[in-house]
Amino acid sequence: MTSRSLAFLIVLNAALLVALFLLPSAPQPAEAQFGGGRSYTMIAGDVTGRSNQAAVYIIDLSTSAVAPVFFNGSSKKLEFFQGTIVADDAARLGEARR
Repeated sequence: MTSRSLAFLIVLNAALLVALFLLPSAPQPAEAQFGGGRSYTMIAGDVTGRSNQAAVYIIDLSTSAVAPVFFNGSSKKLEFFQGTIVADDAARLGEARR
């Protein structure tokens, strides 16, 4: 390796390090919302105990309603499940513990 190549690689690495520290490290929240005055969050991930499936939980932040949706990779179909309101579930659990 020539000294010119080595110098170029050092400068390139330094520039990449500077760019890495200047860019924001956390992803920005999604801004695509629909419906007047409502905010939604989506949480996605693999499903434990189910092979070849992934889940998306859509949460309405104003009402705390959760709608789970599973994607079955084998059949290439979406499976919709009955949602729930988290605040109501938490209240029922609190009453049951008394």
